[in-house]
Amino acid sequence: MPLEIRQLPPMRLAYMRQTGPYGPSLTQLWDRFGQWCAAHGLAEPRPRYYGISLDNPACTPPAQCRYDACVQVGVGLRTGTEALVQDFPGGDYACLQFVGTGPEIGAAWAGMMAPGQIPAGWEVAARPAVEVYDEHFAVNPATGAFPCWLCLAVQRTA
Repeated sequence: MPLEIRQLPPMRLAYMRQTGPYGPSLTQLWDRFGQWCAAHGLAEPRPRYYGISLDNPACTPPAQCRYDACVQVGVGLRTGTEALVQDFPGGDYACLQFVGTGPEIGAAWAGMMAPGQIPAGWEVAARPAVEVYDEHFAVNPATGAFPCWLCLAVQRTA
């Protein structure tokens, strides 16, 4: 499936960060973040969630990889000490609709970087990668599969 160029808007995001290897521990982060969102009235109506990978695991030691579980918020939200707020600048992204399990997502990200995957006229940009979990997001209890958009930061070639 070809990558689709999309523009993600600038947003104010509440987030919880995990530092360490990407993988099964991110499920625990999302569980904790989901509970925090519910306690702060951010889970209804069902929002779109964002996972921001701040580091490329091919270039960064696993123990130093940072990942933010995020939800869009308005100005004035007080997060306390459990979560923080950041301004996401938005921008152009090459996106792929993913449906699979946690162990399969790494291979999907790697496949996006394979030669010829980025559309002509675009190149990878030095910005974080983003996972977009739409409002209808759900994990299949039988298979563990889930849908999301994998969004790789891009910029037009000169």
